Amino acid sequence: MVLTVFTVNLALGLILAAPLYKVLQSEAQGSLEFNKLIGGFDLTVIIDFLSTSGKKLPPFWLLGFVLSLLYLVLNIFFAGGILSQYALRGTFRISEFLRNCTQYFAKFLLVFLIELVALLGVCIISFIFLGVVLIASDGSTEPVQMAWLTPFFLISGFLFTVVLNIGNYAKVILFKNLSLNAWLGFWKAANYIFQNFKTMRIYWAIIAVAVILVLVYLFLESAIGMNSVFKIFVMFIVQQAFIFGRVFIKMWMLSGAFDYLTLKPVPISPTPVFVANNSTELSGDNESKLSE
Repeated sequence: MVLTVFTVNLALGLILAAPLYKVLQSEAQGSLEFNKLIGGFDLTVIIDFLSTSGKKLPPFWLLGFVLSLLYLVLNIFFAGGILSQYALRGTFRISEFLRNCTQYFAKFLLVFLIELVALLGVCIISFIFLGVVLIASDGSTEPVQMAWLTPFFLISGFLFTVVLNIGNYAKVILFKNLSLNAWLGFWKAANYIFQNFKTMRIYWAIIAVAVILVLVYLFLESAIGMNSVFKIFVMFIVQQAFIFGRVFIKMWMLSGAFDYLTLKPVPISPTPVFVANNSTELSGDNESKLSE
């Protein structure tokens, strides 16, 4: 399952990378200036290229934006299939995976939109808090400013991760309770997380693993370098392994939410069922029998 999602992500990247490489190759016209970028970032090379061939790049910005949206939609789409696979615990079949993805896509898309609005609210609160901090620390030394900014970063990071984790738990709750709508699922997920704050500790632990993975990647990138064809090939393999790990971590977050909710389900009130009856007629019949 991880390999399937990784392959789709790789295909989306190649849609942009292949034509962009051809344009860069043709516009360079055999110049060796781009080789300077192998040893490190060189702003002069970038500025020279943009001044001579910058008009060729705008279509790729648009293509990159469209592919980013498609990547986002596909991640939402895959969530239903991933959760179904966790529930089945059986052999992975692409046909069943895609069918389950389609079944839950509409609700999960609504959850994403609600999550987006919540993140926008967090951004507004963070910017207001940042303004207050900057005004309060105006004219102070750099250590004092950092002391003021540290609580800002901690609170903002806390709020962002809480909203993202609520989104994961909302998907699982909706998956396990088909009668709920997206808004109610998101609201129940928020209540559930604040009542079971261990869920956040699990989420932060997975984020810590992701941060360690990024640090390992940066270390390997600096240690290996890309000053030869062989090293470029090795670095390409490392990059793909990193992307594979990133896909795995995203699924791990959903798996953590799924397993926790399996062990400690959300109490859902049963939907009342109303049965039509002829109570008036029955009472009338009873009264007539009593009168007899």
